[in-house]
Amino acid sequence: MLIDVTKPLYNGINVWPGDTPFERVTTETGDFTSSKVTMSLHTGTHMDAPRHRFKNGKAVDDFFPFIVPALVKISGDPAGKAVLLDKPVTPHEAEELVKGGMVLIGTSSISIDHGDLMDAHAIVLGAGIPIIENLELGEVASGEYIVMAFPLKITGSDGSPVRVILAENPEDIISFKQVEEQ
Repeated sequence: MLIDVTKPLYNGINVWPGDTPFERVTTETGDFTSSKVTMSLHTGTHMDAPRHRFKNGKAVDDFFPFIVPALVKISGDPAGKAVLLDKPVTPHEAEELVKGGMVLIGTSSISIDHGDLMDAHAIVLGAGIPIIENLELGEVASGEYIVMAFPLKITGSDGSPVRVILAENPEDIISFKQVEEQ
């Protein structure tokens, strides 16, 4: 089964304090509908690239889309895996995951950091590892999955909206078995 853990974007979505609000304006011309979107690249489910914190860090387009094993809401050996959590992480947890060899981290929180601290951001992005924030993990069972994360290929960007899909096993990716609409 495939599980979409991407937060929908809509007018009025909660954004980081002081960030650009999401706004979609639709125009109809003849038989065509066209929309314009104004938003921060850090709205909804999004990826922070190392450039978000470090001027010379990798940009979003420096990363190939991720299709990797993932630990979802569980601990285990993070080497070569994504770690997706339903909570922010402490600086100590961030250091341990980086040392353990994770390749991607995600959280259902609006920020990977606890409160106003930005230490986890600095640790993870400083190690060249992207962060995904605002995942929809509430209904997802804890366990091991395959995560597929596809940020937009925005040249030199510090972040991007990202579509994130979990697969329970490799056969699900081939068969495209989708989770039923909730």
